[in-house]
Amino acid sequence: MTGIYAIILASGQSKRMGTPKLLLQWKGMYIIEHILSKTVSLPFAGLKVVIPKDNESLKKTVSNYPCDPIYNFSPSLGLGYSLSLGIRSLPADAKAAIILLGDQPGIDSEDIQNLCTEYVLNDFCNNKVIMQTKYQDGQIGHPILFSSHFFQALTAASGDRGGKDIIQRNLRFLSICHSDNLYPEDIDTPHDYLKLILEE
Repeated sequence: MTGIYAIILASGQSKRMGTPKLLLQWKGMYIIEHILSKTVSLPFAGLKVVIPKDNESLKKTVSNYPCDPIYNFSPSLGLGYSLSLGIRSLPADAKAAIILLGDQPGIDSEDIQNLCTEYVLNDFCNNKVIMQTKYQDGQIGHPILFSSHFFQALTAASGDRGGKDIIQRNLRFLSICHSDNLYPEDIDTPHDYLKLILEE
């Protein structure tokens, strides 16, 4: 997929979990590995993974996959700052970026691929566009695609809203990609993790 990059945001502080949630086990793999394995199987121009600079275990896990780690020295600045780091790491010729969350292990690689396919088939390659995924249960969320027209604004993102404010200000450029799957829940709390395990 020429010019399309994937960015996995994986530098949260796991405050609600009380332990590094991306290194919790599920189905024989760390949570972060589920999204890594699904993303590296797709022909992106490149994969960037934003991780905390001081988490050696996470750095070691990510190093087992063909991706570029982007070190976040200030995870406390929130999701928006992590997003800005990922966008800044892209080459000048990047056409679009698909944003994924490291704590959504249930995401389907087909939904990531479909976003890319819709982008190409609808000839969005040179157009200003934001694409979001709408799931069978009506929820809308990641993966999200931003064309390069939004990169400058995304580099200024801050706080925990990530790119939400940019999406709200640019609804006329929003395209929805429909999924047959249920929304892949974020794993933020011990309750979320227990629910994930019980659903295996």
